[in-house]
Amino acid sequence: MNNLDKYGIVVGRGKPYEEALYSLALLYNICSNKMTSFLKKYDLSIGKLNILAAIRTHGGDNGLSQVDISKHLIVTPANMTKLIDKLEKEGMVKRFPMEGDRRVNIIKVTKKAETLLDGMWDEYSSEMSSLMDKVPVKDREIIAEKLVKWLGTLME
Repeated sequence: MNNLDKYGIVVGRGKPYEEALYSLALLYNICSNKMTSFLKKYDLSIGKLNILAAIRTHGGDNGLSQVDISKHLIVTPANMTKLIDKLEKEGMVKRFPMEGDRRVNIIKVTKKAETLLDGMWDEYSSEMSSLMDKVPVKDREIIAEKLVKWLGTLME
């Protein structure tokens, strides 16, 4: 019995799209659950971490507008607003009106968030890496290449 049998997917029946899509969905759930558990000790969710990382990586000291943050995330605008509200209440981000357009808020990470991210990033990276520990390095590279290529074709 393979890992997909219990989901009604029979491997080798000429439906590689089912095998691939169900495997991706199951991988996402497994990885998401493991990373969610890991982030609990930092009082972070995957969404909160992604917002902080997007601001830090793409905005740096200048911050990012909420619209620009949303371009780097896979969350709905309403959910993003709720997460930013929570992060602001926790002292992790600050909102600043944009010069010349007070309708736009620039979101910046605080020193508290910088300290948290710096203190947990190596362990976070190690935790993510461990999710592929049982896959040979050469296969990891091939999997990454194929998934990125597939994603690119779907996003065209």
